[in-house]
This record gives sequence, C-alpha cells and structure tokens, in this order.
Amino acid sequence: MKIVICMKETPSTTAEKRFGADMRLERRKEDAIINPFDEYTIEEGLRQQEKHGGETIVLCMGPDTATDTIRKALAMGADRGVLVTDAALAGSDAVATARVLAAAMQHIGFDLALFGSAAADSYGGIVPSAVAELLGLPLLSFATKLDIDGTTAKIERAAEVGYTVVEAQTPALVSVMKSINEPRYPSMKGIMQSKKKPIDTMSLADLGIDASKVGTGASGEKALSAEKIATQRKGEIYMGNDGGAERVVAFLAEQKVL
Repeated sequence: MKIVICMKETPSTTAEKRFGADMRLERRKEDAIINPFDEYTIEEGLRQQEKHGGETIVLCMGPDTATDTIRKALAMGADRGVLVTDAALAGSDAVATARVLAAAMQHIGFDLALFGSAAADSYGGIVPSAVAELLGLPLLSFATKLDIDGTTAKIERAAEVGYTVVEAQTPALVSVMKSINEPRYPSMKGIMQSKKKPIDTMSLADLGIDASKVGTGASGEKALSAEKIATQRKGEIYMGNDGGAERVVAFLAEQKVL
C-alpha cells in the first residue's frame, strides 16, 4: 500500500503571533513545528503501514527550510518526504494549496492519502475536501477509526449518539481526528535514520501549475485586520455554602440565562 501523509509546517502554538503589513502571518524558522493535528495523521499512516505493508510518503507544501520539519516526521518512521516549494506559493489560500497538493499527489501516486482535520494556524479545515474534489476521489472525513480491508477503506465518525460508519474504495482520502490515536515519540534510532532518508523537492514547473493560479494574487480571501483578544473577567469566590447558590442564580439572571 502506498500511503501519502499530507503535513503542514505551522508556527508553534506557544510562539507570539505577528502579522506583517500585508496582514499575512509572519513565519519564523525557529518557531516552525509539525502542525499538531498532523501528528495524528502521521501516526495513523504509520499504523496502517505496519498492518498492511507498503510505503509512507510525507507530503508538505512550504518554504525550502521545511525540510527540517519533514525530518521530524521521518524520525517518527515515515519512509521519505516530498516538499513542494516555490517562491510564487507565498500567500496561497486554501484552494490554491489544495490545487498544489492534488497535483503533487497525482505525480506521486497513492492508494491512501491522509490529512489532519485542520491546521493550527488557520483552522479552515477545507483542504482535504478541496483536494478530493480536484482529484475526483472519495473523502472519508473526520475519522475516529480507520480500517483497510483489501481495496475498501472504512471509517468510524463520531455522531451525536454513537458513531456512523462510512466506506469507500481506494484510492481514497481520509481526514482524521485527534481521538483516532496517540502519536509516538521519535526514538533515537529513528532520529538518526531520518538523516539518511530522502526528501524530494518539487516546484510549480515540475507540477505543471501556472504561477498565476497560486500565491497572494490568486487568493480569494484577504485578512483586513487583526487584534489580540482582551479579557477583563472578574471572578467572585464564595467559601462554603453561605450565599453561593443565591449569587449563582442572580448571576444567571443578570446574563439573561434565567
């Protein structure tokens, strides 16, 4: 089985976020990490490989320095990496990103493609469905469990009560939730081996994509402003039971909940 694991490089969740004059998020190499949602994607790809054999390829679209982040995924156990990097990609929106990933996936070839449910720097969550649409392939989304039986991919998806079961024939795309597994930590052996694993780089020209179809100029969305969240909450503490219940009822009435 050939498994493509789509991964994004994002700023650390603890790093201070700043926007440039063009309202694009500033990305610093020292803050770069694997998108936290994609750690579960990588783990699921490795687990499926352990069950069914084959090859795992980490696919990332990003700056040329993203090879360092891809190495971290390879240290977890993936076989090789593919980085799509091109100066024209800067400022690409979700649709342009999907266009690039779809072209790269066609170039690589796959039986199963895995995505995280969202990216920690945008939380759009639409790239998997956009890629599936461009490729004309089924997407099994928000999987909390994934089973492969021959050429059939079957997932469980959490529902209001219990779960639903959805299946499709491969090749197929699957987006996974954090509850699907617990990502492994890279071993020292894995870290050492990752240094020798290949990472291929591809440009827009390699994929046959016109630069006018990606980047800031082709983006259908634009950030106009941003501001830090300011919270000025005041807490009230009641010791014991004296007056606590009455104050809770009064507070709910003030908030027009009661």
